[in-house]
Amino acid sequence: MLIYLIRHGETEENRQRILQGHMPGTLTENGREQMTMTAERLAKEDVRFTRIVASDLKRAMDSARIIADKLALPIVPLEILRERNWGRFNGIPIAEAKDKYFKNGELVFPDDNAETEADIRKRARMAIEELRKRFAGETIIVVTHGQIARHIIAAHFDCGFHEIAPLLNAEARSIRL
Repeated sequence: MLIYLIRHGETEENRQRILQGHMPGTLTENGREQMTMTAERLAKEDVRFTRIVASDLKRAMDSARIIADKLALPIVPLEILRERNWGRFNGIPIAEAKDKYFKNGELVFPDDNAETEADIRKRARMAIEELRKRFAGETIIVVTHGQIARHIIAAHFDCGFHEIAPLLNAEARSIRL
């Protein structure tokens, strides 16, 4: 099974340096152009994709639709591919979160709805298993978010999240399961 993991295109919230988490997010014109260029690169690949699987959050679905239109592929939304849930911190500036809510490099969560590093790592492993089970033998495009994509790659290679370089908006990386 071959997976092309793609981070959604740039959003207004990315530009504003906001923790998006489970917010819908709005693609910028640049974000739409980024996804169009990614779709064009994928169309030139010597690969036969069977479908797109995407986070059900708006910014990922909007990004997936741009690829789907170019490659004529169906989209399967999956909630498990959502970005890390920051709980009550969704929507606040990243700088504010770092100043107020980080301690010794770890985010302190006084909110039970926010995912810890361990939570998102566990969800990444579950996402891999779900993709394996549902799409075994296929070559798929997975449109998702920066943190969950890095955690999926880290879980696959059994290494730490911080050992995986951040994905740029509309960047594609492939892994073979």
